[in-house]
Amino acid sequence: ALDQLLASPLGERIDTQRIVAAGHSYGANTTLLAAGACVEREGKTVALRDERVRAAVLLSAPPFYGEREPSRILGPVQVPTLHVTATGDVIRIPGYYSGAEDRIAVFDAIGSKHKALAVFEGGSHSMFTDRPGTGGAELNPRVKTATTELSLAFLQTSFGRGSPRTMAQCVERHREIIARVDGLVA
Repeated sequence: ALDQLLASPLGERIDTQRIVAAGHSYGANTTLLAAGACVEREGKTVALRDERVRAAVLLSAPPFYGEREPSRILGPVQVPTLHVTATGDVIRIPGYYSGAEDRIAVFDAIGSKHKALAVFEGGSHSMFTDRPGTGGAELNPRVKTATTELSLAFLQTSFGRGSPRTMAQCVERHREIIARVDGLVA
């Protein structure tokens, strides 16, 4: 997709030194693979890193299914990462359960020193989707606004166009819905 976009008429408008990948849930896992995560399959390391990806925004990133050592998989991720989740970010599907603590474990396992975590109070795993009621009709729009602002501040800071103070100001604006911040956001 990135190859096609860069080859299209829009390609000349893209700053190839500041390409950011973002995803929600298993889309966040895809983003992690593009950012440098490595998994082992049939005794071989599968590395799908795209060197053009210079930062990643990860919404509700679950652990890689069936993998037991997240630091081995996520340690190779060295690009700046912003992790966003909620205290009620639980995945329940037949045969699989993943609690909000798994999103924190993904953050902890990332190898990059340039990483940040924002955990919203309440919510759900699907609160970042277009479903308005999954985290609460009042909370969802507030979380989406805060996530947008945090993402922009994080990327400005990551690409040298902002300061950690920019992040701190954003966190302070949304303090009443944020349960925890870690990394560069603090």
